[in-house]
Amino acid sequence: MAEDDNRDPAELEEVFSSIDPTRTMMARDYLVSEGIEVFVGDEEASRMLGMTSAVQSRVLVHADAAEEARRILRDLGFLE
Repeated sequence: MAEDDNRDPAELEEVFSSIDPTRTMMARDYLVSEGIEVFVGDEEASRMLGMTSAVQSRVLVHADAAEEARRILRDLGFLE
């Protein structure tokens, strides 16, 4: 059994992060348009500190949607 098979689907997994909140919001919007439920973490802290590498805003999805979310973001050039 693969390690990923033991994940709780309700658990959140980070699929993208950036110091640029605009890129984070774009990634969120693309995933939402594909029907994936998205949560953004550390958004307010990132805005408060500006575009510094101190706090990145993070895009999180349910573990069972993480692979699909990464594929979408990779296809759109957000991930390598």
